[in-house]
Amino acid sequence: MPFFKTLRDGERALLINRQGAGSLADGPQRVFVVGKSFERLQRLSADQKEYIRVQYRNGNIEHLPGPASLFLDPLRMDSANVQNAISLDANEVLVVYQRERESGGVLRRIQYGPTVFTPSADEWIHKFEWHGTDPNNKTRKIPGQLKFTKLRVIPDQFYLNIDDVRTKDDALITVKLMVFFELTEIEKMLNQTADPVADFINAVQADVVAFASQLSYEEFMENSSKLNSVEHYSQLMSLSKRIGYEISKVIFRGYHTSDQLQRLHDQSVEKRSALKVQMESEQQSQDLTDSKLLNEQQRQIMQQSLTVDKLKHKHTLEKEQLVHHIRLDVKDHEEQLERDKAKKMTELQSKKKLQDEQLAHLRQLNELGVDLTTYLVSQHPKPDNVLRVITKGSGSTVHIHP
Repeated sequence: MPFFKTLRDGERALLINRQGAGSLADGPQRVFVVGKSFERLQRLSADQKEYIRVQYRNGNIEHLPGPASLFLDPLRMDSANVQNAISLDANEVLVVYQRERESGGVLRRIQYGPTVFTPSADEWIHKFEWHGTDPNNKTRKIPGQLKFTKLRVIPDQFYLNIDDVRTKDDALITVKLMVFFELTEIEKMLNQTADPVADFINAVQADVVAFASQLSYEEFMENSSKLNSVEHYSQLMSLSKRIGYEISKVIFRGYHTSDQLQRLHDQSVEKRSALKVQMESEQQSQDLTDSKLLNEQQRQIMQQSLTVDKLKHKHTLEKEQLVHHIRLDVKDHEEQLERDKAKKMTELQSKKKLQDEQLAHLRQLNELGVDLTTYLVSQHPKPDNVLRVITKGSGSTVHIHP
């Protein structure tokens, strides 16, 4: 039997003598163990996402958040274990309770994410138990099926089938819905309800039953689209505000009836569909006839318009041609007038020049003392006509007729 035990660096051992007294030894060292029991202590360590829960022998409990490490000391501790801290995303919260040491009361606070939460020894987490989805049927809710501690504060939804909804004419149907909701006031929810999903289910059932009870089966089919509007869910909207939720919308996913009623409904739908197809066919025929007549009318209008345009074009061309000829005639006439004017001016200038020459000649003759009257008479020895006027008295009147 060895007299010494070796403790490496980072190790710790418990030594108990024959009287039952214990002591601790830390390495590195050589420990004399004769007459003593030797026990290496278990070392526990926790990283950043863990913590060490220590149960002391005096009843106290301590939580050591990581990173941390310790040796399980049987002299002071009953137990110690490593537990995971709670990781919270940005859309998750925890409801944390803590006992006050002085007053003995309990305080409640909301821990928001994102964070890694390590509860202290005097804190505990609220555990929720709500109606949850049946694993075998997503439209059926089971009490206590949904168990969790992280409360989600983002928009969410659930499917719901409301069975045995009775119409005014005693037809039983199953209404299929999808409810969208969002938690907006956590404190109000904690104070007003223990299971908001159950409250939603009851309120929706009440609203749908009230809606269907006022309508016959045929009327329900015609007005079923109104179930897509939150205005027809008064009890659900009132409840959601009271427990801190907001209902964004409710989707009507259809309905289901008994096989016999569904068969009758299918036959009725088939007949209505056939009549509708027949009516649509007749309507299409009428529309085709109307379209043909309209096209023919438009074609005639277009032909008339083309004819009028051709006549207008022809008249325009004739008018332009006539105007062109008139302009040419006017231009020719103006040119002829200019030529006649030039010719007349030439003749007048020639005649004037001749007269000027004769006048100059007469002036020269006059200067030379020639009797111009005798000269001019001699230039015309035989007059064509000779008039002789003989007057008697000063008051006589003379009439000359050629």
